[in-house]
Amino acid sequence: MSLGMWKVQVKGIVSRWVEGGRYPVTEAEWKMEKLEGDKFRFTRFGEDTFELAGREVRTYIYAKTLVIVEGEWP
Repeated sequence: MSLGMWKVQVKGIVSRWVEGGRYPVTEAEWKMEKLEGDKFRFTRFGEDTFELAGREVRTYIYAKTLVIVEGEWP
């Protein structure tokens, strides 16, 4: 169940865990959904869906490598 949704733009180094290692996320627009707890799910057509912890998302937003395109950030 989604608790909030934003359209975000990745503009720099954002990484995710895949099978024990960190890999870069494609620089493009993604749909970001707030999930239960402190988790966010990222989806984009043609890309694998992935989740990040809230602390990671907040770090990327404050570092301006993850930019909110649509929606209000709390």
